[in-house]
Amino acid sequence: PAVRPSRLLTWCQNQTRGYRGVDVANLTSSWRDGLALCALIHRQRPELIDFDSLNEEDAARNNQLAFDVAEREFGIQPVTTGKEMAARAEPDKLLMVLYLSKFFEAFRKSSLNNNGLSL
Repeated sequence: PAVRPSRLLTWCQNQTRGYRGVDVANLTSSWRDGLALCALIHRQRPELIDFDSLNEEDAARNNQLAFDVAEREFGIQPVTTGKEMAARAEPDKLLMVLYLSKFFEAFRKSSLNNNGLSL
């Protein structure tokens, strides 16, 4: 069963809290610059992304990095490209819910999720 968007948003907020430049207020525009996606991955597997080196101005690169790492490491297929994410005023909500749900599923199963944040 799919996770409810409201629950997904809360989970994403918990996972990305405290990251520089990341403020997840919704499932659309909050994800546009790619930092939140990178933070989501970094929270689980810090060795995969050098978060401190990311430039929030470079949305296309940040998103592409997150898409590539997620596909390679977790088998999560990208729903768009970094360039497309950067070109839009805000990402498509349905696509983002679909994409972020896959992280929710993947990380819920991972043993790394016992960082005190209940799902």
